[in-house]
Amino acid sequence: MQDYQIETKLREVYRKLESDFNFRYKNYIEIVISKRLRCSNGHITYRRDRATGEITDVKITMSKGLLEEFGWERFEKTFKHEVAHLVNRINGGNNHDESFKRLCQQFGGSMSSKKAGCKYADCADNGYVKPFVKWIYTCPCGYEKKMANRMNRGKRGNPNYRCGRCKNTLDTWKEQRVG
Repeated sequence: MQDYQIETKLREVYRKLESDFNFRYKNYIEIVISKRLRCSNGHITYRRDRATGEITDVKITMSKGLLEEFGWERFEKTFKHEVAHLVNRINGGNNHDESFKRLCQQFGGSMSSKKAGCKYADCADNGYVKPFVKWIYTCPCGYEKKMANRMNRGKRGNPNYRCGRCKNTLDTWKEQRVG
């Protein structure tokens, strides 16, 4: 499926949510399908007008890897999660507060089971896109830490950073680039 087709289907989902739940955001919402987004399934950014405090620019970025890995249903639920963030912000709420969770549940969105808790267990979903692994750090005890980015120089040479299992310092670890 092409990116513009995905975007068109997501706009239909948005319009249906807008009519079913009677909310209205008057400005254009930019929807981006990203091949690079791997640290989260979806992401929303917005800017507020300094004078009025009103939300002006909204951009929802969705991971194409999520669609490819888990299919349309999971992808749509994540989009609904991001729309719940927007509606919650318009109503004065914060990121993952109680009002957001209620909206996410009403919209049919999903969230991690840790954030959902028992009360919103029907929204719980732990399917996430796998991040790219470019660096593997191996402790002498055998513990491996896989990372998308190289560990910063301050941590690598600092004796205060240690393995959680055996307490070896990071400067004894083996660093390997795999990507």
